[in-house]
Order: sequence, then C-alpha cells, then structure tokens
Amino acid sequence: MGAPARRLMRKEVSTTELHQKLGELLDGVYRNGDRLIIKRADTSLAAIVPIEVYQEMLQQREQAFSVLDRIWEKVPGVSEEEAQDDIEQAIAEARAEKIRKRSKLPS
Repeated sequence: MGAPARRLMRKEVSTTELHQKLGELLDGVYRNGDRLIIKRADTSLAAIVPIEVYQEMLQQREQAFSVLDRIWEKVPGVSEEEAQDDIEQAIAEARAEKIRKRSKLPS
C-alpha cells in the first residue's frame, strides 16, 4: 500500500485568531494543505488556500473564459447586451416552465 491519503482540513478562523496565529495557520496551509475561512462575527470574509489550489482555480477560470471567447468568435454581430438579454429571457422562460410543471403535479 502507498502512503495514507492526507486529510484536508477546512477550518474557520476568526480575524482575531488570524491576527494572533498567522504564522502557525500559514504553516498549516503550506505543510498540510489546510483551507482557512476567515470570519468576522458570522460573516465569511476571505479564504486562504494552498498556492497550488489557487493556481488551479486560476487555470480553470482561464479555460472557462477561453471557451466563452471561442463561442463569441462564432457569434459575430451580437452585442454583449443582446446576448445578456437573450440569456435573461431564456432563464425566465426555463423558470416559468419549471413552475408550470410543478403546479401540474398532484399533491
């Protein structure tokens, strides 16, 4: 058998704890792959993740936008505003259809 799988730790940290233990918390992110959610009161403010996770997120975002760029190249003459209007109309129609189908279901 290989090495045991490393259990990723997701931890919620208050801003006060972050201030007091920044070095220790960053070590956990770097060494253990911990993910930190920084909170003030009950509000999540930020996340701290390992750099590899951040780089992967950037790469995924870039890939998603490159797909959108290729789509835009194939749809010449349509402004972003027109496309957004069409998208909003399609969403509204899909939601209306979903509501219509629900209302026809027997109770």
